[in-house]
Amino acid sequence: MSRVLPSLLCAGLLLCGLALTVVRLVEPDLARAAQLQAFTPLALPAYAAALVLLLLLALRRATRSRLLVVPLGVAVAGLALHAVWFAPLVSGSVPGAAAGAPTTGVMTANLLAGAGDATRLVVEASEAGTDVLVVSEVTRGDVAEMEGVGLSDVFPHRLGQAEAADGFVGATMVFSREPIELVETLDTTFDGMLVRTGDLSVLAVHPAPPTLYADWKADHRAILEVAQAEEVDVIAGDLNATLDHAPLRALVDAGYRDAAELTNSGLAATWPVDGGFPVLSLLPPSVAIDHVLVSEAWTVTATRTVDVPGSDHRAVLATVAPR
Repeated sequence: MSRVLPSLLCAGLLLCGLALTVVRLVEPDLARAAQLQAFTPLALPAYAAALVLLLLLALRRATRSRLLVVPLGVAVAGLALHAVWFAPLVSGSVPGAAAGAPTTGVMTANLLAGAGDATRLVVEASEAGTDVLVVSEVTRGDVAEMEGVGLSDVFPHRLGQAEAADGFVGATMVFSREPIELVETLDTTFDGMLVRTGDLSVLAVHPAPPTLYADWKADHRAILEVAQAEEVDVIAGDLNATLDHAPLRALVDAGYRDAAELTNSGLAATWPVDGGFPVLSLLPPSVAIDHVLVSEAWTVTATRTVDVPGSDHRAVLATVAPR
């Protein structure tokens, strides 16, 4: 029995790691595969734990060493591959801001169609000195609550329309300290818009989740097209995708970099939190699907996630500046 349990645990860890590796490499054209791909970074601890167990088994000679060659090779190769994929989040050059350049605070949050604490969001944004606030799944009730704690004093300018029904999940609004100009409305499943405010052009987005796979792909194509055509400075919102997904890698290839990656902040997971996911919600957030991305002309000097009680997402706050 002492040999069986470690062996079974090791096999389970390797299978979990391999599943994540395969979907990241192959990217099957399936909704479930896209959902699983969001958890790609979790293969790192799975492979690492499997490798430790395999080494312990080898040291104890609990299993013939030749039987461990293949699983050891899988663990080492998987660990190395995922380390390469994950490395940009914790290493690499951090572009500096131009001398004397002003900074702009950009925050993005998802209020879960009225479930998130809208008043707390305004307080957090105000205390952080946020200049531009992008809010997904915002309702009229949310806006009324936000007004009650001084929304208009902090952000006197806004674009977008909150929906009356709390069950509607598509509304996105942009709030700003500076006047806002609507440049373009995106033809996406949920609200999305390109705005200009202050020195920034901001693409506020909320593409469909990968459970609506065809819409998810189409929405991300639309985001990429507008970002490239309009030379957008900042893309912010609940993108329903991680940097391991092809749509965000396409944005990276187009010159956009994620705030967490630019500042070597690590995973910066934002989901799921208190969102009706019985198993996952018992754990810390494990998926980074909310983002602030900047073009090559901009850098990020600081970023962090912010709790929004009641929502299944953490907000993302990033301080951006011209390079």
